[in-house]
Amino acid sequence: MKNHFEIRVVKKDDKKISFDFFIDRKALSEWLNISRFDLSYCNFDLDTFEVDKSKFPNYDRTKVTKNAVIQFLGNNEPSNQFNTNRIVLYRCHCGSDYCGVISFKLDKQDDLIVWKEINHEGDDFEYEQEIKNRGIQPIKELKFDRKKYELEFENYLEKYCS
Repeated sequence: MKNHFEIRVVKKDDKKISFDFFIDRKALSEWLNISRFDLSYCNFDLDTFEVDKSKFPNYDRTKVTKNAVIQFLGNNEPSNQFNTNRIVLYRCHCGSDYCGVISFKLDKQDDLIVWKEINHEGDDFEYEQEIKNRGIQPIKELKFDRKKYELEFENYLEKYCS
């Protein structure tokens, strides 16, 4: 059975647009039992916002976003700070993967995109125990129609990164 996949705006103000993935019309963060706006998981690579160029002259948010999309499409080797070849979905507000992330493995097939082992990833045992106590619900696998999945990202890029 294939899951329905969408990218939706979940919060918007003058400075930022926040997104989440919706799987079968339910936010992925809800599936995982996390808060999309908890500081531990509020950094999402598809979010758009203006960066203070005087403080960060070389930061290109569009480049970060496009790189994330390339990974979500399976067109580039995933990279995270753990070097585990997993794609990061949500990370700490500070942007460091070492605080712990929600990530997955991507399997690109002829007509399917499969997300496998969607779960917390971290490098600190004590933190791992804390995460278990938070009640994160891992997801074994999600399957998406490849053409519809790719079209959803194309539409996102056209609307928010052009």
